Amino acid sequence: MTINANVTARITFRDPPVEVEVPIGISLLEAAINTGTVHAGPCGGNCACGGCHVRIEEGANFLSCASEKEEDQLDQVFDVRPSSRLACQARIIAGGNIAVRKVCG
Repeated sequence: MTINANVTARITFRDPPVEVEVPIGISLLEAAINTGTVHAGPCGGNCACGGCHVRIEEGANFLSCASEKEEDQLDQVFDVRPSSRLACQARIIAGGNIAVRKVCG
């Protein structure tokens, strides 16, 4: 996916509370790592561990759709809900406000 530095999205990470503007095209995990609030999970962001399980509280429409691989991995993680995503797979596809809460598992 192409990163467009001219168009940004505003992400509010709830745990810990951090707000950041990021370019379109990066994943939520990349955005979180750029804030210094989290590190990549055991799989390094390869959709293989579920360590970056988050809930999208606002702005899901500004994110890519979940792939079959992501949905299969989500089936293996704790407390999955309709708003659950893997931050390594959820790419920002449009500018807007996104609110994300990390799930402790």
